[in-house]
This record gives sequence, structure tokens and C-alpha cells, in this order.
Amino acid sequence: MKTLFTATALRGIPLKNRFFRSATWLGMAGPDGRVTKDIVDVYRDYAAGQAGGIITGFTSVSPYDGELPGAVRLTHDSYVEGHRRITEAVHSEGSRIFLQAAMLDTYVPDELGRGVLKPVTELSREDLRSIADVYRDAAIRAEQAGYDGLQIHAAHHFALSKCISPLYNHRHDEYGGCAEKRARLLVDIHEAIRQTVGRQFAMLIKINCSDFIDGGLTIDDFLTACKVLARAGIDAIEVSGNYTSRPNIRAGVNEAYFREAALKLKALVSVPVILVGGLRSLETVNALVERDGIDYVSLSRPLLSEPDLIARWLSGDSRPSRCVSCNSCYHTPCHKCVLRLRGA
Repeated sequence: MKTLFTATALRGIPLKNRFFRSATWLGMAGPDGRVTKDIVDVYRDYAAGQAGGIITGFTSVSPYDGELPGAVRLTHDSYVEGHRRITEAVHSEGSRIFLQAAMLDTYVPDELGRGVLKPVTELSREDLRSIADVYRDAAIRAEQAGYDGLQIHAAHHFALSKCISPLYNHRHDEYGGCAEKRARLLVDIHEAIRQTVGRQFAMLIKINCSDFIDGGLTIDDFLTACKVLARAGIDAIEVSGNYTSRPNIRAGVNEAYFREAALKLKALVSVPVILVGGLRSLETVNALVERDGIDYVSLSRPLLSEPDLIARWLSGDSRPSRCVSCNSCYHTPCHKCVLRLRGA
């Protein structure tokens, strides 16, 4: 039987438990998206708090991407050394870390090499290849920096989530027209990376289970895309969705709001499934793993409030997370929990 606190492995990479720190926006990057000491300290704290796997916050991988102040970048070889400081800090505490590779929107190079934003439907095949190429190049740099793997960000209205959504993708070629074809760019990215990195470099994906918008990605679309990715050899799928930061989550009341989608996926694929979204109590995450068969659980805002929450649960203190999803962290410097800012 699966248990939360037993060691596992993902593509041969050892994980000391079934907890991930889910990618969470920090807004702490230095000029030009450089890694800062404060960022390194944040990830070291998560590792010391016993997170088995840590997925970094949004990291822009395209030199053509739009501006997102505070976002970390990995768009040139000169960024590698800063990222190596993160991986060394995490590994020193016995945890594993995976780069979340993301694009703000569908920016591609123009004829002068400048970034230009194009709607998904207007992207040429050359444009699509350029997107796959920047993910491949970022994966090479991530491996050089010591990351244990990479998570492709295909959720939350960012670039790749638009490519798989019928709300934005109105193409009628091999990259559009049905859910399977809309997922082709994700497969291209996966293949481009897999051909260039070592065998023991895990590839994850974060994907919307729904856009929760009329005309957007549906649950059936999500399941189809995930089956395509599973066939392609993706190592794990993190189930998320648009409008993820739901307010007023209460332990034992309205937790795990993407649970049903994750269970439907788990019934269809053998690929490990990671569930994020509204997890607040040890009782709930235990049930997800031991009763429902979910492979991993992923925490975001609870760890903003208590970086050592997992260690606390491991020690026998099973009180729920103190995070009540007030969402005030979205309006504080560096997205810090207001309770921590108050010294609580």
C-alpha cells in the first residue's frame, strides 16, 4: 500500500516521501531574472522542511518572452551558475528539485530576432519549432545546473495552456482541430528535451484539467491530452486548472478541488499523478494516497505559510495547515504569508 512518508523514485530519482512543493510565484528575482540569495534560501527552507520534491516557481525559458517583473529566467548560459546555487542548497538537505519551464505567452522571434507575440492560430511551423527549441535549450541548461528534472508548464493561461485550449487554438492542421492534435506541441517539446538530456533526468508536466470557461479546455480534452503525453513517455502529470487559488479553503470541508479530475486520469494512465489544489490536512492527503491511489500530493500556499509543515506532520503533529486561503499573499512583497510577516 502507498503511504505518504515512504521513499519512492521518479525515473530512478529517489524521493524521500510523496510530497512536492508545487511551483509558486515568488517575484524575488534580481535584475534580468537572476537568482538571488533570498531565492536560494527559500528553496533551502523547503528542503529542510522535508519536501521530497520541489518544483521551482515560474521560470521563463524563452529569450523572446514578454516581461514579467520578478520572474526567474534561464534563457542564456550565463544564468546556469545562479541556478546551480539553488540545486546545491536543496540537495544538501536531501531533497530533489525540478525546474518549472514556462513561457508567459506565445512569443516567437521575428525576422530580426526580436520577440513578437502571435496568437496560437497564427503560429507558423517554424514558430512552433522555435518554441520547442527554447524548451530543449532550457533543459540542457537545467541539467547543467544540477536540476533533477524539468516540469513543462501547460496550465494557468500561460503560453502552452493556450496551445491546448480550443478557446485559443483554432488551427486546422496537425497542431489543432481536436484535443489530440492540440497536444502535439507538448509532445514535440517532450521529444526535443528527451533527445538531449541524460536518462536520469525526469520530465513532468503541469496541465489544466479544465479552463473553467465556456468554449475552453474540458475534462475530456484534458484526459485525451494526458493519454497522448503518457504514450510519449512523460514521467509524471501534475493536475491543476485555471483559477487555482480558490479562497476560503477549510480542512475537511472543501479541500482537493481537482480530486475528481485526478482520479479520472489515474484510472486511464499508468504514469504517476500529482495532485495540487486546496490540500490542507494530513487526513485528506493520506486518503488521497492510501485510499484513492494518487501517487504524489503537491502543496503551494500552505508552504508559504509554514515551510516546515511536512516536517511537522512527519513529527506526529497532525494539525492542519494554518493557511485558510485568504489570498493576501498575492498582495505582499515576494508573496509572503501575512501571518509570517506578522511574526506568527
